[in-house]
Amino acid sequence: MADQLVLGYWGIRGLAQPLRYLLEYLGLPYEDKRYLKPEEWFGGLCQAPFNAHVLVNLPYIKDGEKYVYESAALYVYLAHKANRADLLGSTPDEQVAVAQVRGVIQDALKGFFHLITLPEDQYAAKKEEVFTNEVAWLIDRLDKFIGGKTWAAGANLTYIDFALFELEETLKAFHAESWAKFANLQKHHQEFSNIPQIKEYLASGRFLAGPFYPPGRFRWGF
Repeated sequence: MADQLVLGYWGIRGLAQPLRYLLEYLGLPYEDKRYLKPEEWFGGLCQAPFNAHVLVNLPYIKDGEKYVYESAALYVYLAHKANRADLLGSTPDEQVAVAQVRGVIQDALKGFFHLITLPEDQYAAKKEEVFTNEVAWLIDRLDKFIGGKTWAAGANLTYIDFALFELEETLKAFHAESWAKFANLQKHHQEFSNIPQIKEYLASGRFLAGPFYPPGRFRWGF
């Protein structure tokens, strides 16, 4: 389709998974272009059109001849593309809440990345310590912050709910025992997964169940 968007990313969930949820929710036709080998991506960087772009990176959105890079910018671009600027926050307070939640999610994901890249001879001994010190306390803050709210930033759905849902999915997959303790996040997860467009996507062949991280390179590549 000539008017079809392209979402380019590795063949993993990673940073692109919340964007896949958003594209499905918005009903924007798109190709989920997955680079399965490093050479598929890096081999093309010295060629057009990527060699002309200073900010070239994964993930990206291609819209006709236009390319947009950096995951934070992609949420903004897609919201405006679909005439859904409300997903960026309908009020100043919501916009501030979105920024706050996004910052905590990013910090928690950094903790997860540290966890999966621990040296093999240290993993068994340090995994719970790293999880507790770099992930769990941030998840606890998010759970408390969204308590009593309809969605992560308040009464209205925003793009940060898509990112939060993927963090919840990550926590469920890695540490089910810890996940069971966060009632507010569990409620959010259930509500989000029951959005009709999301529910349909999760049950479809388009849904990428895994891996979360590159298999063979990092631990937990399922």
